[in-house]
Amino acid sequence: MAEQDIDRNEAATPYKLQKAREKGQVSKSTEVVSAVVFTVAAAYLYWSGWDGLAAQFRFDHALLSQAGRIEASPANLWHLVAGMFRDSAIMLAPFFGALMLAAVIGNMMQTGPILSADPIKPDFERLNPVNGFKKLFSMRTLFDGARAAAKLLVLALVAYQALKSLMPQFFQLAAFPPAGLARAVVGEAAALALKIALVLCLIALADFAYTRREFNKKMRMSRRDLRDEHKMREGDPRIRARLRELRRESLRRSMAVRNTSQADVLLTNPTHVAVALRYVHGQMHSPQLIAKGAGTLAASMREIAARCNIPIVQNPPLARALYRELEVEQHVPPSLYAQVARILVWVFAMRDARGASSAEPA
Repeated sequence: MAEQDIDRNEAATPYKLQKAREKGQVSKSTEVVSAVVFTVAAAYLYWSGWDGLAAQFRFDHALLSQAGRIEASPANLWHLVAGMFRDSAIMLAPFFGALMLAAVIGNMMQTGPILSADPIKPDFERLNPVNGFKKLFSMRTLFDGARAAAKLLVLALVAYQALKSLMPQFFQLAAFPPAGLARAVVGEAAALALKIALVLCLIALADFAYTRREFNKKMRMSRRDLRDEHKMREGDPRIRARLRELRRESLRRSMAVRNTSQADVLLTNPTHVAVALRYVHGQMHSPQLIAKGAGTLAASMREIAARCNIPIVQNPPLARALYRELEVEQHVPPSLYAQVARILVWVFAMRDARGASSAEPA
């Protein structure tokens, strides 16, 4: 049993995953974000690289053509610098906007929208140098270093193979005009970037699967964790049983208070137990117990019976027997017919006599 509590072999429940998500703990691969951002940058360079470079050339040409005619004063220099920053920002805004959008999409694809302040809360354990050295020389750090070295090696091999395939064309670049040379260099750089982006996407897929597996392994629960979570969400079984008992007791009280006013007679202990009986001649084969109670509930039943002019008969043995053997809405068993019948005959006779005495003056 102890081994079952220690071993975390059960998959994480949706409740635990939701709580971890609220704390910002989700499965997220940084390689996916890097691959998406680099792919967008390579695609942007492939489609608009030459246009952007040509716009930069035109901007530089206009700036240098005016350099000799600008008066060297602080106001003119400030105006020139502000114009340079403004025009450069306008040219680079689409590129950086695309990169920012790619980074957001790369994160949203993995985790969806998350708003949590827990990751940025101050944690003084992070400032502990001992913990820092433990993380620095841990197996996780070594594994991450080895993975980064392997990634760098793969990317270097891809770049080497791509550049090696371009070697026959390098001797032809000398015959190109300056604009053609720049355009060819931008095109080849964009093609190389797309090849590297493809490799990065493959690496990101593998890292995403690995990260998801490690996160699910970290979130695993033991059977004891499952029981504790169930208790926390649903409540302790003993408390739930007590609440059910209290609800049943409340229901019994309300039924006893409501049904006592319809009884023909109330049998008491005389103080600890009370049972209310009802009998309709021709409709019931035997008297029916419509309410019962003990303690304060029995006292409430006696008060209701007194207010409603219902006869209260003290018969401790019969009252205890009915209270013990019968539930509400059950009928009196044959073994108690004789005792109950004598009381009901007396009650009905007294009721008839009272009705007759009230009718004489009329």
